Amino acid sequence: MSITKTRWKIESDRIIIQPFGLLFILAGVLALIFAGLFIAFRAMGEQNIVGTGPVASFLFITLALFFLGGFTYIVFDRTNGVMKKMLFGFIPVRNIPFNKLQGVNIVTQGYGGFSFRLFTKAHKYGRGITLSSGYSKDTDRNATAFSNEVVPLIHQFLDAADPLPQEKLEAITDFKYFIPDGGVYTLKTSKIGLLIFGVACFALGIHECTSAAWMKDLNPIGKILMTAGPIVFGVLLIAAAFTKVTFNTGTRMIERKSPIRLGNLQHPFEHFVTFQTVRKTYNGLYSGTEVHMYFQKPGENKEKAVVLASFRNTQKIERFIQEVNSIMR
Repeated sequence: MSITKTRWKIESDRIIIQPFGLLFILAGVLALIFAGLFIAFRAMGEQNIVGTGPVASFLFITLALFFLGGFTYIVFDRTNGVMKKMLFGFIPVRNIPFNKLQGVNIVTQGYGGFSFRLFTKAHKYGRGITLSSGYSKDTDRNATAFSNEVVPLIHQFLDAADPLPQEKLEAITDFKYFIPDGGVYTLKTSKIGLLIFGVACFALGIHECTSAAWMKDLNPIGKILMTAGPIVFGVLLIAAAFTKVTFNTGTRMIERKSPIRLGNLQHPFEHFVTFQTVRKTYNGLYSGTEVHMYFQKPGENKEKAVVLASFRNTQKIERFIQEVNSIMR
């Protein structure tokens, strides 16, 4: 098994998972970079090869943290009924009883990859606790083996300690995220931000078409980009602000309708398959979690996704999904 893939060991009363083997590779790459810096300083005749003492300490500590991070593991101990996360293989940083755990689920990242994560009952749609390495496709052998061998056994441990109650669909009358109107439920959206940016982009494009344009010394291609680009982008943002997503309980259809007919769609309730959350990051920083609905038409192999909403606070997602389920019941 590749060191970059998830490794695990199944014992009679324990499951031990090591998902961070990639850190060993990163530590090796850093060691090569630091060695290159060492050689470069020597070649330049520098007396102080790596700079000051604090810099040398920083480089050494960084390398050590990456290397030790590869030894981090998660253990599910059925005897004590707890899940522990051992940082560097010897520092306990998480200790959660089984009766507070919801289960393992797949989390899709914005770039298309996915990983398996463990969630608590108090935060079912949050960041979760990483249990596996990242995968780029669902046919990955390591991902398939982890899904077939480890995930069901974890759920057996959790169910034996505290079985999850059967989920009940509750009829909701006080909606937070929808506007009901005679059997048609319109998803609430925030238009202000989109309108402000849309109008600003549109105004910029129009301004650059006039004699008072700020960018005058441009070639024809640059001029087109500075005029048509902002205008088109502005129109798209303004259209997005007025795009509606509705759930019609009379026709049992979910519909997204844009004033410029871009991205319009319709799906019957009966074609609904599942919800999926997608965590988005921008330059490594968390920017929100999207809620997707997946639909599959009978006879077709490919599912189609509809992006419903995005939340910064993931604790709101559970209520949102409850409202959708109540409407579609």
